[in-house]
Amino acid sequence: MAGRHYIILLALMALGGPIPSEAQEAYTLDALLRIGREQNPAVLALMAEEAALGAHKAAVGRWENPELEYEWGSGDPRESGSSRSVSGFSLRQVVENPLTRHYRLASVQAQADAAGEAVRSGVLEVEFQIRTHFYRILFLREMVELSRLNEEALSEIRTLIEARARVGEVRELEAIRLRVEHMRAQNELEAVEIELEQFRRHLNTFLGNALPQDFQLEGALVAAGEEPSLERLTREVLPGHPELARAALERESAVKALKERQLGWLPDPVLSGSSRKELDGEVRSLGVGLEIPLWNQSRANAEEGRQRVSVAEHEEEALRLELEANLLIHHNRLRLYRHTLRLFEEGLLEEAEASMEIAETSYRQGEISFMDYLDARRTYHSIQIQHLQALYDWNVERATLDRAAGGGTL
Repeated sequence: MAGRHYIILLALMALGGPIPSEAQEAYTLDALLRIGREQNPAVLALMAEEAALGAHKAAVGRWENPELEYEWGSGDPRESGSSRSVSGFSLRQVVENPLTRHYRLASVQAQADAAGEAVRSGVLEVEFQIRTHFYRILFLREMVELSRLNEEALSEIRTLIEARARVGEVRELEAIRLRVEHMRAQNELEAVEIELEQFRRHLNTFLGNALPQDFQLEGALVAAGEEPSLERLTREVLPGHPELARAALERESAVKALKERQLGWLPDPVLSGSSRKELDGEVRSLGVGLEIPLWNQSRANAEEGRQRVSVAEHEEEALRLELEANLLIHHNRLRLYRHTLRLFEEGLLEEAEASMEIAETSYRQGEISFMDYLDARRTYHSIQIQHLQALYDWNVERATLDRAAGGGTL
C-alpha cells in the first residue's frame, strides 16, 4: 500500500499535479524560528538599519575634503609698461585632531553596535511571537479534536434520546434539552475552527507569508523540562539581554561623545601647499598650521554631553530593574502553572474520564437522570479543556520567561 502511494505521488509530480496534503512537509518549531529570522519584515528592517549605521560609520571615518583654489589675473610691473598675466593654485587640508577623532569614531562605533543589539532584540520578539502562535495553534488543534469528540458523543446520545422520546420512553423535554446542548457543541466546534484558521494566517505573517496556505505543523503540546532557577537567570542570563546590551552601548556612545566635546578646544592641524606665478617669477610653498577653535563653545557642549550621559545611565538602570522584576513575575507564574499541571497529572484526568464512562453507562441504563448525565459530560469536557489550557499556559509562560531573560533558555 505504501509503495502504491509512493508511485501515485511520483506520477503527480511528473504531471505537475497537486501533491496531496499528507505528502507536504510538516514544519517544526525550529524550522519556523529559522524562517522568521530570515524573512520577518521587522527583522529585515532592523538589519537594514544596522547596515546603514555601519555604512555611516565608514563615511564619517573619512578625512574632510581638501580645499583646492586656482587664481588667475594680470599685473603691471612698475619697471615696465607692459601687462603680464599672473596665476597660481593652492591646496589646503584640515587634519582632524587624533584625540577628537578617536572619541568621535568610538561614539559612532558604539551606536552601530547598539543597532546590532537592536537586531537581536527584534529577533527575540519575533521568536516569542512565533512560539506563542505555534503553541496556540497546537492548543486549538487539540481543542478542535476535543470539541469534535464532544459533538459526536452528544450527537449519538441525541439520536438515542429522540428515538426514545418518539415512543414515549422519555419526556420530550429531555430531547429538547439535549438538542440544545448538541447545538452548543456544534457552535463551539465551529468557533474553535475559525480561531484556528485565524492563528494559522497570523503565524504566517510573522514569517513573511513564506508558508503555503495549507501548511502543517509538527509537534505536540507538552510541558517538558524543568523550570530554570531564578538565581541562575538573574546572575548568568539576564546580563546578556539585548536590550541591556543596547542600553550599555548607548551609554558608552554618550560617554565617548562627551570626551569628544571636552577636547573641542584642541586645534586641528592644517597642511597647505601652493604654487603661484608672480610678476617677477614663480613661488612654491608648503605650510603647516593650526585651525584655532576661536569660537568653540566647549563648556556648553560638555555640559550637554554630561547630561546625556546621565540620561543614558539612569535609563540603563531603570531597564535593568524592570527586567529583573519581569523575570521574577514570569518565573513565579511558571511555577504556578506547573503546580496546576501536577493536579491533572496526579489523577484528576483519569478520575474525570472514569466518572464520565460511569455516567454514560448509567444514563443509557436509566439509572441516573438526564440532568445528571449532562452535568457529568459538562464536567468531563471542562476538565479536558482546563488541562489543555494549563499545558498551553505553561508553554506560553515558558516562552515569556525566555524573552524576559533575553533568550537562550529554550
